[in-house]
Amino acid sequence: MAITLYDGLEWTSVVLNIAFAYLLGREKRIGWLTGFVASAIGVYLYARQLAWLMAALNFFYAAMGIYGWFNWGRDEAALPVIRLSGKGHALWIAIMIAGSAVLVALMRRFTADHDHLLMEAFITASALVATWLMSRKVLESWLYYLVGDVVGVVYNHLIGFDGYAVLMMVYIVLAVIGFVRWRREMIRG
Repeated sequence: MAITLYDGLEWTSVVLNIAFAYLLGREKRIGWLTGFVASAIGVYLYARQLAWLMAALNFFYAAMGIYGWFNWGRDEAALPVIRLSGKGHALWIAIMIAGSAVLVALMRRFTADHDHLLMEAFITASALVATWLMSRKVLESWLYYLVGDVVGVVYNHLIGFDGYAVLMMVYIVLAVIGFVRWRREMIRG
């Protein structure tokens, strides 16, 4: 089987995304830039598959790469790890659920419906919330990512992106590690 340019781009994005998650888990600001490049590649690849929500999500990730870079500041430890209250979680979970429903409705209205639309919408909504919380250094952002990544493994395999399915499996492990590291730092704090 010949490796195509698209396979090469997918695996380049996978490696850069792993670097992104690893570096953020270690609170290294440079991780936001690796995420930016990986996401720019993802926009192109998902758009080629007509996975418009995933392309839009990767565009958001690219923008958040720039925001996260500036928000985390020049001093690696400038922004402390924080926790959300129960009400805060209830709000963000409600936003994820409502966001998923709105995305499904919009996609059905403006584009062709497809077999995996609900999964794509849920991944997108949960990732939007998780990325925003990550940029603010909210401890539980890792758990929001974990939930979306579990769905992402199945979704990416179903649309033929096995590299991205593997990435989601790596993300699940890195989310657990990142959560433990940030929690330990917060307790030491």
